[in-house]
Amino acid sequence: MGTSVIRILCLALLMFIGFRKSLSEKISEQSGLDVVLVFSASGLAVAAIVMPERPLIPLLAPFLILILIYRSRFWLYRFAAKWSIHEHLIQYLKAADFRSMRKKTMHPFEADYEPPRPGLSLIENGKVRSDNLEQIGKTPLWLRQELRKFGYRNIRQVNYLRMDPLGNFYMDLNKYMRHD
Repeated sequence: MGTSVIRILCLALLMFIGFRKSLSEKISEQSGLDVVLVFSASGLAVAAIVMPERPLIPLLAPFLILILIYRSRFWLYRFAAKWSIHEHLIQYLKAADFRSMRKKTMHPFEADYEPPRPGLSLIENGKVRSDNLEQIGKTPLWLRQELRKFGYRNIRQVNYLRMDPLGNFYMDLNKYMRHD
């Protein structure tokens, strides 16, 4: 009896540690491989508990291999995601280098214009970011006129406003200010 209780506690702990992500999700939200790995490990755990006279090591080795397979998938996904981010960063830096080379070859009048950076915030917490407006060569008056075009008379109505390189605005409104 004592052997079964110890096995139940140890194997349950291993299940929770090894398959913690799968055990917290619905079966319908999991991939087929996740379900197969969890059910296979559960079967091995049941076999180890039901047959206390058999040694635990021959049943524990495949159990640990299933956990290793399950966990290694997440490590591979993380590695692939980091690699993908690394590739995007290289492409961005190459594009930035191209922009700086293009700027050197531009006509002198064109070289003075620098487009805004992606995601340049113009309003944060209902306050105008004058430094970012200066970067794009605009004034607070211009920003107020642009907001009026959208029907906002008070800058405090806008919690956050970002402008992309094409001049599109993305804004988050202050939920405590009413729209006049």
